[in-house]
Amino acid sequence: MASILADVHIAESRVTKLQLKSSDSSLLVFEKLKKEIWKKHKVDTLVYRNSYDYYMTHPKQMSQIYESVNKKIELREKQNNVKP
Repeated sequence: MASILADVHIAESRVTKLQLKSSDSSLLVFEKLKKEIWKKHKVDTLVYRNSYDYYMTHPKQMSQIYESVNKKIELREKQNNVKP
């Protein structure tokens, strides 16, 4: 879950950096990136949503996951020498 969430947050950041003029365009780009993330992690929207909903009702576990998400994003920044 942490890897998926890290990818989702990075995708959000990428879309924001594009500074597209319309929110519809931003949404289309983000949806395409999410499909790539689901494919990479071999999940679909339903599986992701069910897992996300579960962890949202278990805040201690979600907090631990986000600690891992932050570490993964920081590591990618260092490896790529970029900011999200």
